[in-house]
Amino acid sequence: MKKIIITLIFASLFIGAYAQGIYNDGVYIVSGSGSYWVVDNGDFTLTSASPANLAQMANLTIAADASITLPATTYLTVSGTLANNSGTDGLVLQSNASGSASLIQSNNAVEATQQRHLTGSTNLEAMTYHLVSVPITPASSSLSELFTGAYLYDFNVASDDWHGLGGSLTTPLDETRGYMVYVPEASHNYTFTGPMNGGAFTALTTHGGSGNNLVPNPYPSAIDWGASSGWTKTNVNNAVYIWPSGGSNYASYVDGVAANGGSRYIPAGQAFFVKTSASSPVLSMTNEVRVHSSQAFFKAGDELPDVLRILATSNGMSDEAVVRFTNQATPLADGDYDAWKMTGTEGAPQLSTLSSDNQPLAINSLPYMEEAYVVPMNFAMAANGSVELLFNIQSFAPAVTIHLRDELANTTTNLRTQNRYTFQHTDGAAEARFKLLFGGAIGTDEPVANPIRQWITGNTLYISAPELTGQQAVVTVYNLVGQALCQHQVVLGELNTLELQATPGAVLVETKSVDGSRVLTTKGIIIK
Repeated sequence: MKKIIITLIFASLFIGAYAQGIYNDGVYIVSGSGSYWVVDNGDFTLTSASPANLAQMANLTIAADASITLPATTYLTVSGTLANNSGTDGLVLQSNASGSASLIQSNNAVEATQQRHLTGSTNLEAMTYHLVSVPITPASSSLSELFTGAYLYDFNVASDDWHGLGGSLTTPLDETRGYMVYVPEASHNYTFTGPMNGGAFTALTTHGGSGNNLVPNPYPSAIDWGASSGWTKTNVNNAVYIWPSGGSNYASYVDGVAANGGSRYIPAGQAFFVKTSASSPVLSMTNEVRVHSSQAFFKAGDELPDVLRILATSNGMSDEAVVRFTNQATPLADGDYDAWKMTGTEGAPQLSTLSSDNQPLAINSLPYMEEAYVVPMNFAMAANGSVELLFNIQSFAPAVTIHLRDELANTTTNLRTQNRYTFQHTDGAAEARFKLLFGGAIGTDEPVANPIRQWITGNTLYISAPELTGQQAVVTVYNLVGQALCQHQVVLGELNTLELQATPGAVLVETKSVDGSRVLTTKGIIIK
């Protein structure tokens, strides 16, 4: 068979704009009706100028002995029927270091050959692991020989850890779950032949251990975790987690916010973690979640307001934690708006903040409140070394004060004036070292009328009065019937902390400058 390559560069979204047929040595394409047919003998290679120039067809039939090849990074949508009468050789989706071909078709079980390019390393400590799917229909009797030459692992939900599948090439694989592979060479192209997934698909999810489940993107295109329809998530949290090959910590995404470079778009061939919240979980999807995306084996969207990003770096590795504010969230760990912390590479920084019920979170969503917040922040690292924390607070209104409290060093840093903080870490040190102190009315640009701001957390009173630095003030604690319980004198500054020795319960705290010109009264609850 003589190979014929016909290259089409599309200037519009619909190649139906071409009204003539093309006949060349057995390849015939008819476009006048909006349908494309490949008949007789011949090979056809689709090329588009860029991902934005999407090739889109109503129907496509590949005749026996004919074939179509989609080179890496080309996109094709067949909105009607895709029929392949030439078997797995008749439709080839290629992949290379730049990405993979992307196909969106409406019907299920179309025979094809799908390639997946994976990077690797001969250094087994390089962490170039990939979470992968087996992108053919369930019950295809897939075997571990698909990943010949790679180290292959499945994930045990009950024990919350990895299980090596050994060197056998005949171990059955389950297309409804994800796997992890390590390629012990610079790169390798793996090939999957068989019927492609189209239409409804249900991933295997069970509830046990920490609830973590590794599930596949089963389609020959990317999927959109944030799609408005097409998902069924029963007893499944709203965050997704992906391991970035060569990275040091998991990337996560939930409700428009990403950490460590996570994204709502999950590439073809990619597996990802979800967390179940109760027994009998269900995660299923339909064609409505499918998209063409240039997201490479995984980019965060536009940044939302009132989002604090903390990046910890040490020993050439990093981790990111995010605190964001939204009206829909609660202080408790919430499966719809929070992403739990998943531990990454041994020896890498591990950063998380705690919900009010002490759950470690990678993305911590909190409700807006006029009162200030104290958010505990944990740090761990199985190594000694210098650690730098970089804080991005640009999305907050200038009236909001944000401080970092280092309980071990007994220091408080104004992150408005100093957004980098460096400290020495010792392996085994207590994780509960830091607190993030948010002062002011978050979510508003209105100026603060009183230069004194204060709030109570536990039995600690925090007073922020940078405009009155150096002035003396008297702090008096009253019970709710007006009896004075204790009194303290302080010198005001950027941030004062005062341990209140009053009886636990609801109190009123009055801070008054010595000349009496500035008075602030705050209601709080002392907890010991």
